Amino acid sequence: MTKSSSSHPAALYQLRKITRILALIILLLVFVGFFLPTAYRVERSVLIGAPSDRVYSVMLSGDCLPEWMFIQGGHVVQSEGVLKQGDSVALQYNDVVEQGVLSFTDVSADLIRFDVRPKPKVNLVHNEIALQSSNGGTVVKWVIEGDLSAGLLSPYLALFANDIAGANFERSLQLLKEQVEHVR
Repeated sequence: MTKSSSSHPAALYQLRKITRILALIILLLVFVGFFLPTAYRVERSVLIGAPSDRVYSVMLSGDCLPEWMFIQGGHVVQSEGVLKQGDSVALQYNDVVEQGVLSFTDVSADLIRFDVRPKPKVNLVHNEIALQSSNGGTVVKWVIEGDLSAGLLSPYLALFANDIAGANFERSLQLLKEQVEHVR
């Protein structure tokens, strides 16, 4: 027997040991995932130096909406006129044919609620944007709530939803602020 063939069983033993440890880690992650929530809530706000009626008109203008609402890998389809309760706009993505939809469910002077279905067969994401006058400006507070259904990954994705979705909302709110404050 040569020396290289005698070390073979030791290498196989090490490989078995590593694969068993990895299998235990994966099982532990799956087990823990069953006890984590799949629901998430993300909240962001911005102070805009303009009265709430100006913010409201820019937010709901069909031709302004695509300019401020950031959609990762896509865009809101431009529409005409002022959007109101019951209206919907399409969401188009750069790399896929499937479209999403944004539907306004409640529109008032200080509260706008809309649901987003990013793609067909994907859960609705409930959005609420509140406008509140403050120090000569308007605080715009955006809250989303949803539930993920991505199988075993859902609880882990929900843990990071605040970071993932939050960055998109921060960008949208900043674009809204710039559009309202610079277009008078």
